[in-house]
Amino acid sequence: MNCMSIASISPVCVFCALAWNLYGCGQLLQLVDPLLNGEFDDEEAQKFVKIGLLCTQDMSKLRPSMSQVVKMLMGEEAVNDQNISKPGLLSDITTLRDQKDKSDNTSEGTGRGGNSSSSSENITITNATMTFNSIFDRSN
Repeated sequence: MNCMSIASISPVCVFCALAWNLYGCGQLLQLVDPLLNGEFDDEEAQKFVKIGLLCTQDMSKLRPSMSQVVKMLMGEEAVNDQNISKPGLLSDITTLRDQKDKSDNTSEGTGRGGNSSSSSENITITNATMTFNSIFDRSN
């Protein structure tokens, strides 16, 4: 699988796009903050990103419930990465980009100059943020 360029994705979901691409390339550890200087558990970091990808799947019925997420974070339930599909925001962004490209190509071929309108001009885009934190046993 080729890793697609993040530059081709809208900045609305750069982290989600990067996580999806690195997941497909088997390089999830590249998401870890380099300031940690390698002082983290590789498996735990990958698990957290996979859980994040499960929570952002396009079809809501495929997403885990919050109780399942907590169990996965605590290690009480396995993370089934066979069920991970493309995040929903990426599908929306790809659709918008394709509509814009189609509109741009259509308006270029009409010879009307710069007065074209795009159906994507009326679409509201919302920013999303994902944060992953490690869970520590603080009872000691």
